[in-house]
Amino acid sequence: MAIETRPIQEQDYREILAVAEALPEWFDADARGRAIPADLRHQHGFVALSGGQVVGFITLFLAEGRLNIGWLGVRPDFHRKGIGSRLLDCAEEFAKHHGLTEIATYTLGDGVDYKPYEATRRFYFSRGFKTYQRSTTDNPGCPEEIKIKKPIAHSRVPGDA
Repeated sequence: MAIETRPIQEQDYREILAVAEALPEWFDADARGRAIPADLRHQHGFVALSGGQVVGFITLFLAEGRLNIGWLGVRPDFHRKGIGSRLLDCAEEFAKHHGLTEIATYTLGDGVDYKPYEATRRFYFSRGFKTYQRSTTDNPGCPEEIKIKKPIAHSRVPGDA
């Protein structure tokens, strides 16, 4: 299975939204119908393609001096094939290129028993993310959230102090 990654283009939006629609356990109706469509127009990002079709996506924005992941999704029939990791690699390269030293996101906290987000946390933690903030919210869909981040390793140039 050959997977190609490239920056998101406007013509990808419909297929990205189809990936999000296939993931209702992760993206509620508001995310799929309002937030993701709006964010696609204002965030950077990458898509993963198989046979020319979008099978995954990641969106990125800068805040608080960090590169933040807005949305990350992979079609269910492509889960556990390394596509999320490939997209995260693209994000880390983007961060390095822009001189950023951290990448961050937030997700449902581990105080909430919900299997899909157990897998999400496992994915991020396996990629070196650590929790840096935990909070409760008044959002019934996300009563506890954790903010997680990871340092971005920059290769040293010979002669750097």
